[in-house]
Amino acid sequence: MNQTVAEAAANRSQAPGGVFPNWSELTSSWRYVAESRRDLRIDYIRGMIMMIVITVHMEYYSLYSFLVWERVGVISSAEGFVAMSGMVLGMVYGAKLHRDGFAFCAGKMFDRSIQLYRVAITVVLLVAALNLLPFIDAQAIMQWVNPGTKEVFPLYPSAEAPLKFWVKQILLLRSGPHQFQVMGLYFVLLLAAPLILFALHKGRALLVIGLSWVLYALFWAAPMRPTGAQFEYAFPLLAWQLLFVHAMVLGFHKDTIFSLFSGTTGRVAFWIALAISTGFWLYAMNNPNPVLPDWAKLDWIDSGTFYQIHGEFFSKSKLGLGRIANNLALFMVVMGLLTRFWVPLQRAFGWLFIPIGQASLYVFIVHVFFVLAASLTPWHEAENFWANTLMHTAAIAAIWFMVKNKVLYGLIPR
Repeated sequence: MNQTVAEAAANRSQAPGGVFPNWSELTSSWRYVAESRRDLRIDYIRGMIMMIVITVHMEYYSLYSFLVWERVGVISSAEGFVAMSGMVLGMVYGAKLHRDGFAFCAGKMFDRSIQLYRVAITVVLLVAALNLLPFIDAQAIMQWVNPGTKEVFPLYPSAEAPLKFWVKQILLLRSGPHQFQVMGLYFVLLLAAPLILFALHKGRALLVIGLSWVLYALFWAAPMRPTGAQFEYAFPLLAWQLLFVHAMVLGFHKDTIFSLFSGTTGRVAFWIALAISTGFWLYAMNNPNPVLPDWAKLDWIDSGTFYQIHGEFFSKSKLGLGRIANNLALFMVVMGLLTRFWVPLQRAFGWLFIPIGQASLYVFIVHVFFVLAASLTPWHEAENFWANTLMHTAAIAAIWFMVKNKVLYGLIPR
C-alpha cells in the first residue's frame, strides 16, 4: 500500500495501457504487414536507389552528396538497380510460372527485353537529335570526363563519321549517354533471364549460382567483354551478371529465404549485417575525395592505402568482392529496418520513395533529360553548395510530380 512514485511509474510503463508503453509492444505495431502480393518494402528500396541515381548523375556537390557519394559504404546506385531488377523479375515470374506456365513467362520476358532495347535506341537518338538544335549543347551527356585526369572520352561518333557507322554504333549499343549505360546491361541480362527462370523452375538454383560464380571468376582471370557494347566498359557483363543472377534466385525463392531469417535467426543476422555495414561505412568515410571537406572525412587510412584496398576489393567496374559484401550486408540492414519500423518510415518517406520505386524504369529514362537540362543552366559549373542542393531537390520534386500525375505514361514504359 506504501507504493513509491517511482514504483508506480514503473508499473504503468510495463502495463499494456500504461502512460509509457513497452518498447517492444510499440514497435511490434510498426512492423510491415503485407496487404497484397506486391512487397512495398522492395518498392521503397527501389525508390531510394532511383533518388541516388538522379543525384549522382547530376554531378554537383550538394547536401545529397554526403549520403550518395559512397558515404554510407562502398556502394553505388548501379548495384542496387541491377540487383533489384533481378529480384523483382524472380518474384514476379516465380509467381506467374505456376499460374501461366514457362512459355508464357519466357515470352513476356522476351517482349520486355525488346522494349528495353527500343527504349535504349530511342534515348540515344533523342540525345543526338537534341544536340543538333542551336540552343542545346548536349556534350554533358555525350561525353565522359575522367574526374581525375580531366581527359575527355566521346561517347558518340564524330559528326564527320559516315551514316552507316552511326547506325552500327547505335544498333549495337556502342554509343549513348554514360548515365544510361546500365540500360544496355539490363537488356542483355533480361535476354538471359528465361534460361535462369527455366533452371529455377527445374530446381537447379545451386547450378545457376555455381555457373554465375564461374563466369565471374573467368572475368577476373581474363577480363572479357563479349558483347562489345559500350556498357561493358563500366559494367562488364561477366562480372555484373553475378548480382542479377543471385538477386533473381532470391526473388524466385523469396518467401522461403525470408522465412529462414525470422525470429532469433533474423535478429542475429541483422546485428551481424549491421556490424559489417558499420565497418564498411567507417572505411568509406576515409575516402580522400578532394571534393568533400576535411571535416566530413576520416583520416584513419592514408590515401595510398585506401586506393590500393579500393582497387583490389572494391572496384566498381570489376564488381569487387568487398563491394558485393557491402551491398548484401546493407540490403539486409535496410530490409530489417523497413520490416521492424515500417509504419513510421512509410509515413516519413513512403510518399516519395514508393511511387518513384514503382515507376523506376520511367524515372531512369526521364532522369537523363533532367541531367541534360541541369547542364544547360547557368549554375551547372558553379561550386555553390546550396544552389546545387536546390537543383537536386528541384529535379527530384519534378520527377516525383511527373510520376504522381502519370506524365507521358502512354509513351514512356514503367
